[in-house]
Amino acid sequence: MTVVINMLKLFHVRRILYSLAVICFMYGIFQLMRTQFSLYEESDRAAVLRGVSLRINQSNIGSYPSSGQACRHPNLEVKNKDIMKFIKDVPPIDCGDKPDWVEIVGNIARIKQSAKDAYGEIECSFTDVVRESDSLVSLGLTTTTHTDYTLESSDFVKVRCQANGKKWRNTMSGVRRDDIAAARSGWEKLPAEALGLNVLIWGHDSLSRNMFIRKLPLTWRYLRDNLNALTLEGYNIVGDGTPQALIPILTGKTELELPEARKRMGDKAKFVNVYPFVWNEFRKNGYVTAFGEDCPNIGTFTYRLKGFNDPPTDHYMRTYFVAASPEYGGYKKFCMGSIPRHKIMINYARDFFDVYRDKPKFLFSFHSELSHDSYNMIGAADKDLKAFLEGLQSSGHLNNTLLIMMSDHGHRFTEIRDTQQGKQEERLPMFSFVFPPWFENKYPEAMANFRMNTHRLTTPFDINPTLKDVLHFQSAGKGSLRHRSISLFKEVPLERTCSDAAIEAHWCACLSWEELPPASLSLTASPLSTAAQAAHALIDYINRLTEGHRSSCHILKIDKLLWAARLVPGSGLLHFRKNADTDGFVPDLSAKTSISHELYQVKIEAQPGSGRFEASLTYDVRDKTFAAKAEDISRINKYGKAAHCIESDAENLRKYCYCIAPPPLTA
Repeated sequence: MTVVINMLKLFHVRRILYSLAVICFMYGIFQLMRTQFSLYEESDRAAVLRGVSLRINQSNIGSYPSSGQACRHPNLEVKNKDIMKFIKDVPPIDCGDKPDWVEIVGNIARIKQSAKDAYGEIECSFTDVVRESDSLVSLGLTTTTHTDYTLESSDFVKVRCQANGKKWRNTMSGVRRDDIAAARSGWEKLPAEALGLNVLIWGHDSLSRNMFIRKLPLTWRYLRDNLNALTLEGYNIVGDGTPQALIPILTGKTELELPEARKRMGDKAKFVNVYPFVWNEFRKNGYVTAFGEDCPNIGTFTYRLKGFNDPPTDHYMRTYFVAASPEYGGYKKFCMGSIPRHKIMINYARDFFDVYRDKPKFLFSFHSELSHDSYNMIGAADKDLKAFLEGLQSSGHLNNTLLIMMSDHGHRFTEIRDTQQGKQEERLPMFSFVFPPWFENKYPEAMANFRMNTHRLTTPFDINPTLKDVLHFQSAGKGSLRHRSISLFKEVPLERTCSDAAIEAHWCACLSWEELPPASLSLTASPLSTAAQAAHALIDYINRLTEGHRSSCHILKIDKLLWAARLVPGSGLLHFRKNADTDGFVPDLSAKTSISHELYQVKIEAQPGSGRFEASLTYDVRDKTFAAKAEDISRINKYGKAAHCIESDAENLRKYCYCIAPPPLTA
């Protein structure tokens, strides 16, 4: 019996040892696989970066003329028929007819008199909403009052009110005055070379420049006509999605060039606080800072990336939306109580500027909810956005503020993205700057460069040094093609290409240039070449311009077609379908987008008068028609006294008119 027991013990020991050996072996295999996986991920990341660099170096699409601007962006019509069939008017957001009992203006929460009149004596409790992390909030101290409450520990509060059996509740937002931030900041603490400007960046998700004009016409006209905004007409994205648009603006780098922060990389991922955000520079140099986004489920730095372990700025609005979003179902669509949710963001920006009126401020506010999933709903915010701008101006904030109205990229919805213009608009988002009235007088060269750059190829990389110049302005001058990033206070070279600006071919909206052969310049060939048709369309357009002065101005006829070129979207843009990877760095180039519009440039000589004109005309491939605009026509030789007959009453037509009567003899 003893022998049997000993044999069983030995068997169990061997079994245990065998099991341990298997476990150790498997653990070793696991560690080896983990190491190899880690090396694979690192090499994969490096390989992706090398792939991007290679594609950038291949981004000089087509050839360019020896003189003039290398990158010519398409002239995209706002009323393009391929786009307009998807555009619909939307009514204002209706939040119902039950007004809130409490309002917060600045850092003061106040029980509204209208609520007291309706319900009698009201008691309200205000409970601080406290940030625990980017995904978690907790509740802090509660204060009960019958009058006002001053925000002290948090910008955000849960409000609970009751009166005579009636109850009201909401989660609300204001801006407390942070004494620590206020003590740290001050105009006197700015660097000596600072421009002395607040920075207010107001952004929208998924709005091309054209879509901004279509859906926010009141805001657009106020920016253009009242605030003299400078809009970057050649602003081109450098990657897919919001992170690839905002990270270069805020850090000057791409995601691939920064420390690993993707959630799916587990312990290898760092919080994005390690990024060199430009707001950190402003904070170190005397500014109070704030950052807000309204859709926590798709946040720029929290959807794929690990988010912030500590608040990135002095005031951080994500906490509010994390706390409030679970309550959305209790209110009407797009509402929080009686207020549309986009107005909560607007009010936060207003309150931040009011509470810290005496301090330098940097605010980046990015709104997604109305525009991310719809190209129509953002129209519901037009009146409120215009009123926001009017309030900034009337309150005097714009007297010392650089206001930037921008978007990350254009619309990305399949039905629009499948069209040629839709693809082009995706690459050309909204980006406008408003400077104080005094700024141009103080910095004339910098502003002259800025105006020039509105027509040059610019990118998110250029915004970062522009913002840094607000802190440490050195000089204007001219930017270098050797630099990926060029401050917009410097002249962006005419010769800049997508390759120079670190734009891959499939993101490049510059048109590919094809100079047409001499055979296409004939004005007598049958049938006429498309270039010759463009030349005839140009002279017909010029004659229509002078038609009201036919008794004074000759009808012009083409004598020579001197030169012609065709500009079309690059093959990379036309073939781009979507991204082929999770992170948006590898393109799927299997699409076959048909060309619906081409841009022709022609140079003609007309008689009588031998006037030479150079112009751009848009050709509709389907309708076989040309469209011209006066601002796209240049007179490239002198006309002297040829237009003497209309000089006093139609000077805008001088370059087109050859007077029937000879000029008067001079004494």
